[in-house]
Amino acid sequence: MSLMYEIHFYVGKFVMPHRTLRALLSFFVLLCLGAASSPAWANSSSLYPPSDLVFTLAQSDGTDPDAPIVRAATLTCMPRVAGSHPFAEEACELLEDAEGSITDLIGHRRLCTKEYMPVTVTADGVWQGQRVTYEETFANRCTLLRERGTVFDF
Repeated sequence: MSLMYEIHFYVGKFVMPHRTLRALLSFFVLLCLGAASSPAWANSSSLYPPSDLVFTLAQSDGTDPDAPIVRAATLTCMPRVAGSHPFAEEACELLEDAEGSITDLIGHRRLCTKEYMPVTVTADGVWQGQRVTYEETFANRCTLLRERGTVFDF
């Protein structure tokens, strides 16, 4: 038996829609990076630009922009690995191997059922100083992990 924990984002009695929460999370990541005229990493002692991403997962076929987000995670890979992602080290390694291209990620080798419980995932933020925006829908969570791997295993 598999246990799945769902996180619902409530503001009063209102469930925050997918698009709104995604925008808020992206805003806070970019706010953390700073709004200075030069990049935040330019004045730091780090040799590398920052890599900060926010990932979301919604139980949706991608047609409803207001579908509620059931999971979210943050990931920082540079200047050091941090964030709420449960497998941050491995996720950063996979992103590094794919040169930050989420569509080039290599997932887990596994067999999946043909159960149709669509999930839509997003990634927003910065990878090595370059803006990243990604959204894709998969037939179910197993297919997502098979295609994109640990990066979306949160």
